[in-house]
Amino acid sequence: MNSNQTVELARESRSLVARLESIQNQMHRENDQQQSDKLTQLIDKVNTGEMSIAFCGHFSAGKSTMINTLLGAELLPSNPIPTSANVVKIKSGEPAARAYTRHHGVVTFDPTTEIDKLKKYAVDGDTIDWVEIQYQDLFLGEHASLMDTPGIDSTDAAHKIATESALHLADVVIYMMDYNHVQAEENFNFTKTLKDRGKPVYLVINMIDKHVDFELDFDSYKESVEESFATWNIVPDGIFYTSLAEPDHPENQYEEFKAKLVQLLTEREELIEDSVKQSVLYLIEEHARFLSRQQQDQREALEGQLVTDMENVDPYDAKSISDNLQEVHAKLSENVAQVEAAKTNMEKELQSLLENARLTYYSTNEAAEKYLESRKPNFKVGFLFAGKKTEEERAQRLETLLADFREKVASNLDWHFKDLMSKLPEAYGLRDDEYNKAVHATTIEITPDFLAAQVKEGAGSSEYVMNYCKDISNGIKAEYRRVGLDFIETIHKQLANRLEMENNRYREQQEKLSKLHSVHKQLQKLSEREQAATESMRSILATGE
Repeated sequence: MNSNQTVELARESRSLVARLESIQNQMHRENDQQQSDKLTQLIDKVNTGEMSIAFCGHFSAGKSTMINTLLGAELLPSNPIPTSANVVKIKSGEPAARAYTRHHGVVTFDPTTEIDKLKKYAVDGDTIDWVEIQYQDLFLGEHASLMDTPGIDSTDAAHKIATESALHLADVVIYMMDYNHVQAEENFNFTKTLKDRGKPVYLVINMIDKHVDFELDFDSYKESVEESFATWNIVPDGIFYTSLAEPDHPENQYEEFKAKLVQLLTEREELIEDSVKQSVLYLIEEHARFLSRQQQDQREALEGQLVTDMENVDPYDAKSISDNLQEVHAKLSENVAQVEAAKTNMEKELQSLLENARLTYYSTNEAAEKYLESRKPNFKVGFLFAGKKTEEERAQRLETLLADFREKVASNLDWHFKDLMSKLPEAYGLRDDEYNKAVHATTIEITPDFLAAQVKEGAGSSEYVMNYCKDISNGIKAEYRRVGLDFIETIHKQLANRLEMENNRYREQQEKLSKLHSVHKQLQKLSEREQAATESMRSILATGE
């Protein structure tokens, strides 16, 4: 690696550490200490550039023996019982042995005289987090380590917890199986979990010296192994068949396996960066589950409110609740609008009737002209007894106009008005005999005083006669409009009363649906909090922002 590559690698490492620290701070603020602590380990890993190769698998698959063989030293117990309840980390360096305890800090041992004592310590999974052993002249070099994890098929929960707690630090996973137990479902489940977490996984099928050729040739056996994993959609990065008991076994791939490990060590930088990112993505998912657990009581309390006595309404279906609520809103608005639209339409029909009613004809104009003439101060009839004759003439002219106008109003307005007012309720499904009686009993009197009140003093031209006829027509129409609007208001109230019962039913539904909708909104906010946190962290990991 040249100097430019070294500088670039250092820059990328600093950038990655900064992103991890930002994510860690966010987890710490949300009190997720477990994932925050794992991020501390990953940050240390990036800073030190230490590559970790984790050995997982059945406690009886020969993991410890394989590791001892690879290292050329008896560093791990190899008896076929689950002696190690903790992760044991092995690396090159000055001889040293340490047990990282939960309550007493780091306990050190002399690796030359107290290794058996350390091995006994390793059994206690309740008080020790992990054990670390350093030994000189290992093939690992200065920046790599092997991790021996507890057997994943152990019934001891501490074993499984210890294995899980170490996997985020593994850059490569070696999964070992006993020749006779490859088809165990636990193998498929665990291997798939590793692959789903983006870890390079190499399978080592150990103890192939147990194979009996006449039962099944070895090539067929290997083919069955590959097919079994393919059935679970698992594509391992490599499969090695080994035998430590019979090094000369013709199918033994121990040397190829060790060569692969040596090759992986040369790819350390790339493996570490990709592995750390994959581990962080998994920790982000774990953090989302932490937030979900943190909000579980609140979520359950809200979900307890998702009950209803409404038929055909699923209280757990947020979309259905929202759709039903919008429909009820629409029905209420529609009913209110329907009542107001009915009133507006009735007023328009009344206005149209009044505008189209012609109340003055030629005979009316002629009678109006004579009536207006009789109101002039100098109007006089005859010479003898002129005063009496003049008053009689005035009265006669008034009566002529009154009779003509009454007849026009009766035939061209009153009948049509009452017909319209009677039919308006029917258009909206209303029947009210009392209302109909009131309509037909309506009488709008046209009195002499009404005619006189429309006269503007001083007017005497022929043009004014036309205006006067228009005034008396508009005047009587205004009376009919006033009465008609009263009838329309009566109909409007009846419509409103009829819809009120329906609206009350809708309002009751609206209240129940609104409560359910509010609960779903609160549940949605809980989910959005979890989603926003994970999306923010993924963005930080990808771009630093």
